[in-house]
Amino acid sequence: MNADEVVREITRRSWRFGVAVLLSPERHIDSDGHPSGGHFDEDGKILAVATGRLQDTWLGTLLHEYSHLTQWVEGQPAWSLYRDEMWDWIDGKAIRNPRQAVKTVQVVEEDCERRAVRLIKELDAPIDVQKYARGANAYIHFHNTMAERRKWMRPDVIMMERPELLALCNPTIDAKFDKTPPLLRAALLDCI
Repeated sequence: MNADEVVREITRRSWRFGVAVLLSPERHIDSDGHPSGGHFDEDGKILAVATGRLQDTWLGTLLHEYSHLTQWVEGQPAWSLYRDEMWDWIDGKAIRNPRQAVKTVQVVEEDCERRAVRLIKELDAPIDVQKYARGANAYIHFHNTMAERRKWMRPDVIMMERPELLALCNPTIDAKFDKTPPLLRAALLDCI
């Protein structure tokens, strides 16, 4: 499939669940008060993606966010915790167990990234699967850095468009994310 066909297919699938797909020409969209490449909002039933990026970057984000939609549809247990606690903590609110909240987010994101890789292959999307997996690993490991510093990434950072960062990551989804390799950790700290 080409990019337009992938968009049409994901839009069709999303509509089956009453979810609208919104593609913005901007580099970022607002996600809970934070700049982001995309998000899935189950309350507003919107899947939104910023398309002012490289095509394989925003297309990968579309598949990632659609994978969150499938987690929600399937009732993945950690989904509601994911949407609430971590962002509250990043925004300065006290929560009971920040480390556990971040760990829960990593579990949700790891599952989401594995779904997205399967979707890339299923749709034969014009996305380099190894590059996508490298970016997925960087993103999931970033949560360790975020837990350490209690900060989200800078608005100018688009991990998938940082070859020096992707080069530090494996071309398949990692089996574990509890410890970030030192060189990758240093590169991720530069994203805050």
